[in-house]
Amino acid sequence: MIRDKKIWGPIVYMSESADNSEIFPQSKWWWLGLALLLCLAGWLYLRGLHVSLPFIEHLDEAHNMLEAQHIIDAGHARGVTRESYPPGMRSVIYPFLKHLKPDGAHHGTMIAPLRLVTVGAWTFTIIVIALLGAMIAHPMTGLMAAAIWIVNPWVLQRVPFVLPDGYLTLFSLLAIWLALVGVLHGRRSFNTAAVYSIMLAIVFKTQAILIAPIIVLLPLLNWWREPSRRKDAWQQAFWNCLRFALFLCWLLVLYPTLEAPKHIYQYPVTELRIVIPSPDTVWQGLSQLLQTFQPLTVWLLVALSGGLLYRYRQQVNGIALVAIILSALAWLLGTHIVPTRGFHLRQYFPMGAMLAILFATGMTSLIFLLDEALTPLAPRWLRLFQRFRLVSPAGITAILFIIGLLPAYLESNALAHNFTLHDRRNDLMSYMDTSLPPGKYVADWSGPYHKVMNRSWGGYTGLHDYPLAQGMDYLKGKPIDEWRARDAVYAIVPYRTADFLRFPEETFALKHYPTDPNFRDPGMTVLRLYPMQREADGQLGSIHLVGYDLNASEFTPGEDIIFRQYWRADKPTDTVHRVGNYLLNDDREVIAQVDYVPLWDARRDTRTWDDPDEILIGREFTLRVPSDLPPATYQLSFGFYDSTSRLLSPEGSDLMEIAEITVVSPEV
Repeated sequence: MIRDKKIWGPIVYMSESADNSEIFPQSKWWWLGLALLLCLAGWLYLRGLHVSLPFIEHLDEAHNMLEAQHIIDAGHARGVTRESYPPGMRSVIYPFLKHLKPDGAHHGTMIAPLRLVTVGAWTFTIIVIALLGAMIAHPMTGLMAAAIWIVNPWVLQRVPFVLPDGYLTLFSLLAIWLALVGVLHGRRSFNTAAVYSIMLAIVFKTQAILIAPIIVLLPLLNWWREPSRRKDAWQQAFWNCLRFALFLCWLLVLYPTLEAPKHIYQYPVTELRIVIPSPDTVWQGLSQLLQTFQPLTVWLLVALSGGLLYRYRQQVNGIALVAIILSALAWLLGTHIVPTRGFHLRQYFPMGAMLAILFATGMTSLIFLLDEALTPLAPRWLRLFQRFRLVSPAGITAILFIIGLLPAYLESNALAHNFTLHDRRNDLMSYMDTSLPPGKYVADWSGPYHKVMNRSWGGYTGLHDYPLAQGMDYLKGKPIDEWRARDAVYAIVPYRTADFLRFPEETFALKHYPTDPNFRDPGMTVLRLYPMQREADGQLGSIHLVGYDLNASEFTPGEDIIFRQYWRADKPTDTVHRVGNYLLNDDREVIAQVDYVPLWDARRDTRTWDDPDEILIGREFTLRVPSDLPPATYQLSFGFYDSTSRLLSPEGSDLMEIAEITVVSPEV
């Protein structure tokens, strides 16, 4: 067919009735614009490659890594609870862990390069969005669709993580574009490639099956459009159906997808039930999705603007537009008819990309309107401005569009900056490993700390173990004695100053990480669920004694004095100091002595005591009362020293008394 072409300077757009021999836009300016948009995407996307690392923040990211690692270690994914989940994500991860990860290294070391690959998938998605938009109405349609997708914070918050959404969106949209090219340009190989692309999308997430009928049967359009090619259309549709049927046979019969509810009792891939959603339910889901791009009032204006496209229908590719609309509806209604764990926006990224294309399509009518309005004015314009006039409709629309997207860009840029901030949950890992004796902890439900000390899920690589006492719960949700009965020693809770007043009296705060905009984490406090037995007040150098535990106050000769000190430091010491503990008589003579590093782990020496608000738990010391020691009162004291000096109290003493010890005669 011969088609009309309309040219505005370097920008060319075509209607459905135009010559469709060219698959890609031919204007170099279009490709330059796309290149600039990809640079913008790189600026936003690449800043998240190391977000939160080495702590693995996203639960599903850790889950995907663990599945692939389990396949390497055990030959299958059973035991990781999602062996029936489509294998796309673990197939991407597997070669990295199998062939690139250094021997003995934690699987989390491969997250950064895997994130780079995932960002690549999101970036290619931008190109496909631009091609689909350009196919529908105007080259600017594709660029505007790509732009609104790039600056959407909802998209950006998912981009940096090793998750299947980017691959799902890429292969779903690529399948639509390939199928449309195959139909509109008579390229049978593109139709075949479209089927394989939708298969790949389904391998990453089963929701892609919702648009599979459109992809598989789209070649039948040629039966209506070109009667001379009806036989070819039927053959193409038949072979597409056969290929897809074989794929479904593998997915549903040979691969254990349908066994998911048996193995994933808590998170089924699908609950295998059909629900007829109410219009209100569908609208609630759609409105949430629409508002991730623009307010509903803006969408209403764009919809009204899109209605004007009927006036310029000769310049719009109706087949491509209807295919996008039907695909978006199939995704929206399908996820409500066959629900998977209720409504979650993360299920709708491909549909979101289609909405971005439709938004840009509605905006395209402004270009056509400006074109129509400015054409009669052309003879009156000075020749000097002719060249600029040629691109003015698209240019004016682009300026208005950029102004409208500026708030979304600023929000996304702030989010990308947040990705670059240090996450103190990594500091929390190091702090607990070097400062606290091993023990179970409670993770408060209102804070994301339940996997901070988990080697597989959080990337913890410390020397000592701090397992969860039991899942997540509110600290105040159970009596403190019940937590202790479950061997809980510590609790990690959100940092809120007001909460300190509500902490149970039987706990005390060890370390605070206050909420701070310069850090990515939400702020937290580490509690110990057992109080100090006795409070104290004393100082040697910059180190304060704030309390101690003591197993008794009376001892018989030969018994052990077991004690622990609690310290706070105004500032670090210049050198490593050890603590000497002494049992003294009234003449200040040393009866018994034990010296060692003050904390239970030597890595946390006094040069690192740099937080004046931190309570440091000393190691447990044992002093044996000499068997021949006469009954009397003795002083349990301590002092800090290095190779050349000792720390002194404000009064000039190098020793500080902890408690008085009474030695009594053994009972006969």
